[in-house]
Amino acid sequence: MTAAPVYQATRATKAEGKLSAPDSKTGKLQRACLDLLQEHEREGTIPTNVTFLFYELEQRGVVPKHYLDAAGSKRPRTPRQDTSDATLRLRELGLVPWWWLVDESRKLTTWRYAASAYDYVAESVERVRIDCWRGEPPPLVLCESRATAGVLDGIASHYLTPISGTGGQCGGHLVNKAVPLLVGNERKVLYLGDCESVVRAIRSRPTRGATSRSTRGEPSRTRRGSRLRSPPSRSRAVHACVV
Repeated sequence: MTAAPVYQATRATKAEGKLSAPDSKTGKLQRACLDLLQEHEREGTIPTNVTFLFYELEQRGVVPKHYLDAAGSKRPRTPRQDTSDATLRLRELGLVPWWWLVDESRKLTTWRYAASAYDYVAESVERVRIDCWRGEPPPLVLCESRATAGVLDGIASHYLTPISGTGGQCGGHLVNKAVPLLVGNERKVLYLGDCESVVRAIRSRPTRGATSRSTRGEPSRTRRGSRLRSPPSRSRAVHACVV
């Protein structure tokens, strides 16, 4: 019964021996990333992503926010890139599973199909989800960062809440994707981000967009709420608001 854990521990020890030298810059970063990922696993916060790891490492003083040259200018190479390389090495060696880190900036689209309509429906039974919101529309979660949305995607799926990462100039995205979910109902909008001006834009965008572009009915009324919390982040202030 103890053979498997011993084997796994031995395999992990051999894999760690293939990391860069412990006293080298690269080796120190690889081991810091490994320790942090194992910490995330113990706390149940897996999967995560490289951006989050970088922020945590920067906060702990493991890496700087930027590399500077002798003149004080930012170097092209960034600590975030080094963090990405370090976590790639950990996964290549099998020290952490590949799925522990998600990449929200890329996707692979596949399409469901079956030999017949009957088979398609039969295979869909295991995918059935029952409403857990007592007939009310689940809240729409909008994240200023696509990285945040990527990490929360699994939790959002569990609670059936639609979620999107806006990531910058998002007017068209809000109108085309978010507005149809807000028309004709009292769906709440939850925003996770670091800029109050974005919150104001989200509050005003649904009404304007639904009035001028949506054809699904009357524009919805967005519920204004107070800030739920404003926890200190590892590199910037993050706000959670009910819009």
